[in-house]
Amino acid sequence: MVAALYSLREKKHAKTKIAIMNAFIERLKYSRFDDIPIREVYQDAEVAERTFFNYFSEKTDVVLYYVRLATLKMIWQAEKETPAGRYLPLISSFFSQMSEKWGSNNLTYQIISVLLAQSDKPKKVAISALERKLVFPYCKGIEEAPSVDLDEWLKECVILAKKNGELPAAAKVNDVVVSLLTIITGTLLTTRFSNNNNRGYHYTRQLQFLWRGLGAK
Repeated sequence: MVAALYSLREKKHAKTKIAIMNAFIERLKYSRFDDIPIREVYQDAEVAERTFFNYFSEKTDVVLYYVRLATLKMIWQAEKETPAGRYLPLISSFFSQMSEKWGSNNLTYQIISVLLAQSDKPKKVAISALERKLVFPYCKGIEEAPSVDLDEWLKECVILAKKNGELPAAAKVNDVVVSLLTIITGTLLTTRFSNNNNRGYHYTRQLQFLWRGLGAK
């Protein structure tokens, strides 16, 4: 199906971009972000230096691309597993996906450090339908899933949860989104040095506390 829909040039372009990302992320599993030379990344990906910069203007862009892909997959999976029209369970399902994806490892914490170092909100990252198909070949329909920033997606879920009566009308959307993002990053950071690093358990408990405090139904 992929071969029939796209030209050789399109497929080469997407495969090269993904190869560069994979080469960089493989090094980020074991190295500090600042210690990874771009030279070694494009050599690992077997492309020329100019090719790297044709796709990514800097190393941070590779991380943002990877994070956007990972977020896209988690949203797709959460929406697939949650009954339509149920938005708090949808958020909970997304958090469950996060607990599986982001572990207590160097990759997770290096990505957090890169995101925290940004002085502005990270730039938008475009992901083509072909790139989605190549990275997630077994995820049917993922090429149609929304590619949005996590905070935007959570905000939309909270707004719909209010309209659906799952959250009280008095709940302040932006405050709820900040709380959700705090749970995400706070849990990842605190469980790193905790005797109980079961992120799934802590995500579930923190969401329960939040929903209860908001008077969720």
